[in-house]
Amino acid sequence: MLIQVAFAGGFLGGHFDMLKMHGILGRVIVVAAVLMAVAAFLVRRSGGPKSVLPASVVVLLALIAQMALGLNRNVAGHVLLGVILVSAVAVLSQRAMTTPLPAGTAPTTPGRDEAARTEPVT
Repeated sequence: MLIQVAFAGGFLGGHFDMLKMHGILGRVIVVAAVLMAVAAFLVRRSGGPKSVLPASVVVLLALIAQMALGLNRNVAGHVLLGVILVSAVAVLSQRAMTTPLPAGTAPTTPGRDEAARTEPVT
């Protein structure tokens, strides 16, 4: 999303070719947000924290609104929502990286599990 800000700033600074890159990256971010919402659903379904799914859905809906504002050339609303989105995604990312996973979901190394088992050799 920070690259999005750079493209927007470049466009507003007179580099009009950056608007196309801003639009392409915006669509990529919406696809990433869909994947994020699906991942949040799966984490929640497996017993993960409840707060991540609603936050992910709100971010996705806000990004869709952001695209609509941009396509309709509502610059004031688009910039304001963009600043809010960058802040919200930063907070959501921090929470996702620091929230512990539920018990029993820690990754395991197959070699280590097999070595821990002691089966009699016949």
